[in-house]
Amino acid sequence: MKKKKLLLPILLLAPAFLASQVAADEQTAPETNLEAAAASTNATDAATPASTEANTATSEGATESSADLPEANILHTNDVHGRIVEEKGVIGDAKLAAVIDEERAKNPSTLVVDAGDAFQGLPISNSSKGEERAKILNEIGYDAMAVGNHEFDFGLDEAKKYKEILNFPLLSSNTYINGARLFEASTIVDKDKNVVGDEFVVIGVTTPETATKTHPKNVQGVTFTDPISEVNKVIDEIEARATAEGKTYKNYVVLAHLGVDTTTPIEWRGSTLAEELSKNSKLKGKRVTVIDGHSHTVQSTTYGENVTYNQTGSYLNNIGKITYQANQLLGNPQQISAASTKNVVPNAKVAAMVQKIKEQYDAENAKIVRDNSPVELNGQRENVRVRETNLGNVVADALYEYGQTGFSHKTDLAVTNGGGLRETIAKDKPITKGSVIAVLPFGNTISQIKVSGQNIADMFAKSLGSILQEKDGKTVLDENGQPLLEPSGGFLQVSGAKVYYDTTLPAEKRVLYIEIKNPETGQYEPLNLAKDYYLTTNDFLAAGGDGYTMLGGAREEGPSMDVAFADYLAKADLTAYATINPNSRTISISASKDTDGDGVADIEEIKQGTDPANPKSYPGSNNQPVIPSTGEMDQTYIPALVGTNSPNQLASQPKNTFTSAKDDTQIKANNHHLSFTSAKTFKPAAASLPETGTADSPAIYMLALLTSILAFFGLKKKEENE
Repeated sequence: MKKKKLLLPILLLAPAFLASQVAADEQTAPETNLEAAAASTNATDAATPASTEANTATSEGATESSADLPEANILHTNDVHGRIVEEKGVIGDAKLAAVIDEERAKNPSTLVVDAGDAFQGLPISNSSKGEERAKILNEIGYDAMAVGNHEFDFGLDEAKKYKEILNFPLLSSNTYINGARLFEASTIVDKDKNVVGDEFVVIGVTTPETATKTHPKNVQGVTFTDPISEVNKVIDEIEARATAEGKTYKNYVVLAHLGVDTTTPIEWRGSTLAEELSKNSKLKGKRVTVIDGHSHTVQSTTYGENVTYNQTGSYLNNIGKITYQANQLLGNPQQISAASTKNVVPNAKVAAMVQKIKEQYDAENAKIVRDNSPVELNGQRENVRVRETNLGNVVADALYEYGQTGFSHKTDLAVTNGGGLRETIAKDKPITKGSVIAVLPFGNTISQIKVSGQNIADMFAKSLGSILQEKDGKTVLDENGQPLLEPSGGFLQVSGAKVYYDTTLPAEKRVLYIEIKNPETGQYEPLNLAKDYYLTTNDFLAAGGDGYTMLGGAREEGPSMDVAFADYLAKADLTAYATINPNSRTISISASKDTDGDGVADIEEIKQGTDPANPKSYPGSNNQPVIPSTGEMDQTYIPALVGTNSPNQLASQPKNTFTSAKDDTQIKANNHHLSFTSAKTFKPAAASLPETGTADSPAIYMLALLTSILAFFGLKKKEENE
């Protein structure tokens, strides 16, 4: 009994001791930093390793090594989009060739590859449908290239023609037509026949998003299968063939035009492919390099024991470089920045090719459309894919104006996708034919289709359905304090309509109200879901491009968009477009905002036709204007808000409302460009333990200690009673 009496107090005091251990031990695990180093702006930083940890693992042999692996060097590009000419921040093809020449002089076995979207982009390249740039790549001496979605932008026949022009393989393992692969799936590059084990197995794979991220007619009959399954299938085929032939391949390079965009399905992302390849048992002991594109991301990282991932961003802002030491599985991924090539002497032959192309292009596009632009028209990718801009308004207005007389029926509204707007028009400079083509490089034509009000509602719901932007873990806000959407090429620029939306709400509930301009009266009227409307847009969207499957059907065709745009620019009062990001047509607003404090939300006053800035004007007041009845209000698109039982409850906070962080993340930029970091980096999630032993730990001590003392005295009292 004495032992029992001694043991019980110890057991009862144990919780206090354990609480102290929780506080001491339960900390967030240190995060492994595998992010890419930002592209250097300094020549001495050009070859800085992407991450300390990755470099340490490579140089010190901290990861698994494989015998008989020679040194290796890979140079790569992605998403160049026709940037053949050197300019600020852009290396250009002549210096690209010079950098490659220099690297090959040091290591003749250097592999040079591209991850897709090489030909379409700037008008100087588009003017030859990318064929002149293809000839430049031949001169540079590329070894292989993946097929990107924009390789189809000039049509399926042109995509096939690239195979004929290029003197190196154009690869895609998952692109099929009539059950057969349209391109080669892989190639084996042996840079030195005298070196054993230096062969590169190069596999290409293309994003399935191509089905909606090029014009649908360009990929008619083409199927894009699952990227991971196809790459693994090719690996199985190659390994089986190697075994049969008594060969061993130790270097796999996957050219993946997949990207890491958050809007891309996880199973289609390059990062997911890299992670899955790190688990492939057939690749154990082999080097695997994933060179990615599509998302325009600067990213360098590693997966598992043998997969190295790199992406250079876009537009030849960087050249990717991956070096492997002998017998090491993980490489050292780096970026050679444009700034670091400042003193590089261009390759003379490529420079001459570029100059000839430039002279021909300049002569064709020097025609003046307008002597001077009084305003800057904002075509920045980070804006036109996120929100209404003045350039988007001008282009949409050009479509709307053409639609008033150019078709059998007057157009009711016009839209164009932000992804089709590719350049800013500068202020106080002439607008040339080249300027117009730079904005609209795809050669789209104007189309008019008949759609229902429900189609329009669905269309805007898709346009505004992206996830929210984050920066440093915080939601990015617009000048109205509303969260900004992630950039999407399908974001619609609008004319002849007003769309009110609240990004704090779930995607399917964001659209609060839609109005369509009556072309006869000039007045805006509520969208009628049951009514048919005539929509003018580009032929890409009219055919269901960018995932707008609710559009389509019979359409009436008009001229090229750039022709209508140029005509409109020549005569329009551009001073009316002075506000860069107007928020006047695609209107970001909180569903609960009450400007005049009358207890009725602004959006409800807009719906009912009262003045949201006048506290004496609200639904049911004497100052409420009379709204003509159409007899169809029961079918109009006016979503109900939560808690709107009476006028004084109309401003109730909607469910799932986003509360912004109280910091400096709000962006006030109504007349200025929003500034974003367009080169995003991918960071694996940090491993962490539950944060129970943090600021609340003293409470744990006291509770445990008090419990133990009370229990002890309770036991003592029990013993005395016994």
